[in-house]
Amino acid sequence: MPDEPKIGKKSIAVVAVVLLLCAVVAAWLVFKSRHAKTPNMPPIAALRLDFLDETNRVATLSDNGSHDPDGTLQSWRIAWGDGKEDNLSSIPQKAAHTYDSEGEYTISLWCVDNYGATSSPPAMTNITFDFLKRQKALEQAKREADRLKEEQARKEAERLEQERQKGLAAEEARKAREQQELEEKRKAEAELARQKAKEAAETPIPPPPTPLAAALPDNPSSRTVIFTPPGYTLGEFQIYKEKTEGMEHDGNLLVILVIRCVNFPDTPIPAADWQIDGKAVQIQAGRIRASLSPGRHDVTALLTREAGSGHTEIKADVTVGTNGDCVVKPRK
Repeated sequence: MPDEPKIGKKSIAVVAVVLLLCAVVAAWLVFKSRHAKTPNMPPIAALRLDFLDETNRVATLSDNGSHDPDGTLQSWRIAWGDGKEDNLSSIPQKAAHTYDSEGEYTISLWCVDNYGATSSPPAMTNITFDFLKRQKALEQAKREADRLKEEQARKEAERLEQERQKGLAAEEARKAREQQELEEKRKAEAELARQKAKEAAETPIPPPPTPLAAALPDNPSSRTVIFTPPGYTLGEFQIYKEKTEGMEHDGNLLVILVIRCVNFPDTPIPAADWQIDGKAVQIQAGRIRASLSPGRHDVTALLTREAGSGHTEIKADVTVGTNGDCVVKPRK
């Protein structure tokens, strides 16, 4: 029994040693896992075909975002597909290459990172230099341009023809309107002439006046004057009031006096020396329009009698009342 405590202490010591060893092993495993080297990832290549000069067989390309997921790019290699390559130490920017002959080519781009890993697969693009194909394309483009030009010319010609036809139609319409207006005017004139002819036919023609004897003496008692109008022998004239037109603001009366040839009513009244109160007045259509103040006024005219008889006067007294009445009396 005395050895039992010793056995218990040994067991505890063994367990402690085992746990310590386990802790050391676990710590070493953790340290190893944390400091283990990560495998290097290859870069990814990308290229862009910027320009293709088919006439001179020149291809121009540039890098289109090549990159390395866990490092940096150090170099680039371009295989142009015709057996020629370019090795570059800087990113390709507008790298150009001229081909010796026409044909189909595959351009490949590789890039290498700082650990020496190369992109796989490379970035690639296909190009073709085909003179016949290009010539056919140019000819097709020329034919299409010529077709469009002819189509445009045809449409322009049609437009001009339509405008010409519209102009001709407008001119024809204008001429038709003018002709119609002329016909209507002619019809109106013919109708007016017909109406005048009808009225003339229906109106009786008065007999020509009978000339007086050339030796007819003056007759003062008749209060008229013997006068010789042009184309006749003798005639007798009268003066009388035709109408009054009313009083004016200044108290004058507007009066129209008529001078009339008794023997020959159609005889024009001569433009003689007509006067009212010694002042000259105008006569129009055998009438005098005068503004007369209340009172008596003297109307005279110097007329030429028949040849060799000298002159004579037509005289009248015109009296205007304050109430607007007017009286005309011939005077010897």
